[in-house]
Amino acid sequence: MNFFAGILFLIVLPWLIARQVFAWAFLSLPMPIHIVALILFFGVLAIWAWLISGERCYRLFEASYAQGIKWPMLFSISLLLFSLPCFAALTATLHRFGHATFEPAFPADDIAIGVLQDFYLWHFLDSIPGLNIPDTLVWERPLTHKDRLSGFILLGFKLAVIVPVIASFAVWNDIRKKRRESKEGNEV
Repeated sequence: MNFFAGILFLIVLPWLIARQVFAWAFLSLPMPIHIVALILFFGVLAIWAWLISGERCYRLFEASYAQGIKWPMLFSISLLLFSLPCFAALTATLHRFGHATFEPAFPADDIAIGVLQDFYLWHFLDSIPGLNIPDTLVWERPLTHKDRLSGFILLGFKLAVIVPVIASFAVWNDIRKKRRESKEGNEV
């Protein structure tokens, strides 16, 4: 039951809030306020990525395990899902003003955020080594960026989100193995 509560509060709720805020802000708010929302959400995203990076990730996951939370990588999955509407909203905003171009073309409205979330999710799944998830699921690349700025934003996504998320899974696996070895050592 705690696992499902964790999924709800750590994964679904932050993603839903970010998605709804950006959909509303994109259509309803003046651009300066929309930009403030982007800055605030990217601030949260940066802190989150920092927390699951390097030694901090190891300490966070160790502390989670010590408190009985066996799935601390929920923090990583949550970061990934929270980042999708953030990067999609930034890219959609740039697309609205003609600074980001893609093929196939799509409207500069609320639909853009959903389409761009698929774009970033596809790139995440494509970056998981050895699994070829998009090919396995017969999921073609939803969009192709046609400008350098979109490429830099995609690179930022890969560095700020994909690298910490994949690295945190490695940390989780390492901690899990050490716990199992420690438990087996105590039984002998």
